[in-house]
Amino acid sequence: MKAPICEVCLKTDDILCPADEKKLQEGVISELDVKVARLLYKLLGDVDIEFKKAVEAGDLIVIMVGPGDVPLTIGKGGRNIKALMRELGKRIRVIEGLKVSGTNEVKKLATDLLYPAGVFGVNVVYKPGGGTYYKVLILSRDRKKLPEKPSVLENLLSQMVGGEVRLSFI
Repeated sequence: MKAPICEVCLKTDDILCPADEKKLQEGVISELDVKVARLLYKLLGDVDIEFKKAVEAGDLIVIMVGPGDVPLTIGKGGRNIKALMRELGKRIRVIEGLKVSGTNEVKKLATDLLYPAGVFGVNVVYKPGGGTYYKVLILSRDRKKLPEKPSVLENLLSQMVGGEVRLSFI
């Protein structure tokens, strides 16, 4: 299993090696990343998946994995996710993690996160004082289909994208 921490740290429970401890101190990885990586390793063992990152807001944790790794992570009949939900005490969504370089990647992440609500489009908005943010457009009729409150979803998307994201209903 490929994870943001080394294999030795995956197998131990309470300590991190100096290199991974440094990543944690610098904010490259979070406590949640370490916890989820270790839980996934215990559940799945040494399978060929890539765990990229975990972000948390409200009652929801989003686990980002490599391309094609979502079904394996969820497990047969959702077995792995149910075990993770018991351990972490929160609802979990598993999506494919992407490196964001434009609106196409933001739209893919938003579509995966907001399902079953549909994403109409993504725009880049330029602020008057400089800077930008992504505006994710959702049809008003899908507001009730959102998996969580819009403010929580904005927070999650902003963490995943690494920049400001706002939801807008049209």
